[in-house]
This record gives sequence, C-alpha cells and structure tokens, in this order.
Amino acid sequence: MANDNEILRGKRSLPPADYIFKIKSFNLLADSTVNRFESGVFESGGYYWRLVFYPKGNESSDHLSLYLKIDESNSYSNAAWSVNVYYRLFVYDQITKDYLAVQDAKSPVRTFDQHTSEWGFGKFLTLAEFNQHLKGYLLNNTCTFGAEVHVIKPTDTDGTLSKEDSLAVIRERGIDCGCNQFVGCLFTAFIKSIKTLIIDRVPCLGILLNLE
Repeated sequence: MANDNEILRGKRSLPPADYIFKIKSFNLLADSTVNRFESGVFESGGYYWRLVFYPKGNESSDHLSLYLKIDESNSYSNAAWSVNVYYRLFVYDQITKDYLAVQDAKSPVRTFDQHTSEWGFGKFLTLAEFNQHLKGYLLNNTCTFGAEVHVIKPTDTDGTLSKEDSLAVIRERGIDCGCNQFVGCLFTAFIKSIKTLIIDRVPCLGILLNLE
C-alpha cells in the first residue's frame, strides 16, 4: 500500500468515471463494530471491482482507509493471472461540489494478482478533516466515495497487442552519397502493422537519422 508521502491529492469538478459509492447514516457505520466494509461490485476494463472502506482506519486509527479490490467473481484464462491498473480513488466535497482525487505518486500503475488483490490508501484522509463540517466531506451524516480504474494491459492472455507498428529505414542500393550525412539519399521506409504493409521511397536528411 502507498505511504502517505507517496500520495497525490487534488480536486476536480468531474465525477469519477467508473463508480460512485454513497453512504447514508454514516454515524451508524462508524459507531458499529464493523471495521471493514465492502461496496457493491462494479465493472471497469473487463473486470469486476469493489471498494473496501475502513471507517476507523486500517493502518492508522486517525485516518479513513480506502482500497480498490479486484473481485473474486472474475474468471481468468491463466492460473498465474495479473492485471495492471492505473487507478484513482475519490471523496466528494458537498460544499464546493468538487471531488478530492487520491492516487499513488511513486507507482501510479499497480499489479493485481492472486497474491495482491487490493491496492489503496491506509491514510486516505484524516478523520479530523473528514469530520470537519467546513470541508464538506461529511454533511447531513452522508458521504460519497468513488473510483476510476484504467486497465493498462491484461497479462493473463498471450501478451499479444491488438495492433503493432514498426518502421524500418533502408538505404537504397546503388546510390553513393559520398558522405556520412546521407544528405539527399533515397531510402525505403517500411511501416508494417498486423493488417497493413506500406512501402514508400522518401528523401532523407542526415540530421534526422542516425544510421550505422
């Protein structure tokens, strides 16, 4: 989990793109013996997720803790599955109508696998700040959290990208430039993708290419 000095926080007006989780009668949850609470399931990037909420803190008793969990209901084609994710977690400011976005600063991309099913923030927000009326996070005994989950690349497949391009620049035979700069030479450029092969002859300036 991210340390407090590895967390970026910032406000924005746009709501979370993937999930919003609203808690009413928060005092009943905070005063209960429930230390850990899981949200409902939501889908993003072809996978199912949950938010995991600790109203009394997980790593610190003076902070709220909030985590993203990949749900057990997902199915994988490989037993050694892993999912690379860029994510943000949110809490709503009901006064300014903005969302406080929280994300990893040091390692913005995290890997979920059979060994680590949760990532998030043990020190998501101090309880003092959360309970302060002027901050707007807890009003009328109601608070709202959210999540954005961007799956970078599922690695439980064969690892093949859906599209891949490559560029090869080859010097035309029979043309002697007479210098190392290759100024005015003709080259053949190959741009190859899975479905497309394009061959073209282009003039080349040595200051733009470093050829051996």
